[in-house]
Amino acid sequence: MKVRILMVGAALLLGTAGAGFAGEVNCKQVNKYLQTGRSPKDVAETMVISEADVKKCQDQAGDQKGSGSDAGKTGGDSGKAEGGMK
Repeated sequence: MKVRILMVGAALLLGTAGAGFAGEVNCKQVNKYLQTGRSPKDVAETMVISEADVKKCQDQAGDQKGSGSDAGKTGGDSGKAEGGMK
């Protein structure tokens, strides 16, 4: 009887530890939720992650926008200008 209780306890311990270290946060999904107007707290509760993880994703998205989308905007604007001139 005691052995069974220990085995069940060990299984529960390992199961919860595995869920805590399940993997990385899907920042793409986090940012989609944030773009719909949800608060970081709401996103964290929905995705069962910490608010700190949500803020990390926000910071990463801000860094990517600052470096990547400036080049994309320039290319898109010049394409429109060329189309208007032709």
